[in-house]
Amino acid sequence: MAKRDLEEELKKERRLIGSLLYEIDYWKQQLSVMEHEHNETTSALRGKIDSLMAEMNYKDCVLPDWELRYNGTMRQLMSENVVLREEIRKGNEEIIKLKYELSLQTKELEECKSKNDNDPDRGTLLNETEVLKENVPCQNLVETLSSQVAALKKELQETSEALEDITSEYSGLTVKHLLANQELQDARKESIKGLNDILNSKTTLGIKRMGDINHKAFEVACLQKFPNEDWRETCAKLCSLWQQNVQDPKWHPFKIIDIEGKLQRVIDEDDAKLKELRNEYGNTAYEAVGTALMEMNEYNASGTYPVPEVWNRKEERKATVKEIVEYIIKQLKIHKGKGKRKRNTM
Repeated sequence: MAKRDLEEELKKERRLIGSLLYEIDYWKQQLSVMEHEHNETTSALRGKIDSLMAEMNYKDCVLPDWELRYNGTMRQLMSENVVLREEIRKGNEEIIKLKYELSLQTKELEECKSKNDNDPDRGTLLNETEVLKENVPCQNLVETLSSQVAALKKELQETSEALEDITSEYSGLTVKHLLANQELQDARKESIKGLNDILNSKTTLGIKRMGDINHKAFEVACLQKFPNEDWRETCAKLCSLWQQNVQDPKWHPFKIIDIEGKLQRVIDEDDAKLKELRNEYGNTAYEAVGTALMEMNEYNASGTYPVPEVWNRKEERKATVKEIVEYIIKQLKIHKGKGKRKRNTM
């Protein structure tokens, strides 16, 4: 009996082992399929990112050259247009002057013809008239100037057409650059959505809400102003109040100034609210609000809500697309390595 029980138990164990082996094989196949799909997705993503980056780099390199050529050609054509228009103006004035002189001489001759036939001077005037009819230097000069003006007008037309072609080509390039930039911005927004649950306080990259006030700045200010009181509640209320101010589209504490020949928007230090904040809580809180205002103005001019952005914490700046792509690829490699170790363990 004991032997039969043992054999039965062994059969059960063998069946269990067979079932486990089957299940292990099944999961190995599933993992292999998942790895294949993962590799295809990674490859497609890498290819698309590389293509997008290459296109953006190429357009970033080409666009400045096109801008220089466009600006140079524009200046040259505009200068030529000014010269041609001035020459045409002078030619038209000369033609008008000559036509006027010719009309005066013609009128004078007509008056002479209408005089009495016995006028002793008649013969002389008629002879002069015939000479004028034969030579007519004024008429020849008018015709010559008219030809020159026509040639100048034709040259001006050709220059204007060339200018229109260059302007059209530049406009097309600008549109392509804007479309590529929009595609890049869309990819950046999608990366923010995907990285939002991955990035944390320990990673170099993080998600920063542009337009949010730095609470630590107000904590420092409140701790200095209320060292012996419960400053935390006051700090929370102040942060909430000033966040509402920053997001208020009716409040616009900015001014435009000229910096090295360029007009730039900066914080208006004479704004009543900001002056009161600086006087009561110091530069730390003032600068925190100023930073949030500038971020809000850049990312969401309507000022109704902060906008998330991938941020390089180490260097305190917006992360580049290259940094985002490198981080994503690094995470994919780590995930792939974990999958291999899991299969080896099984």
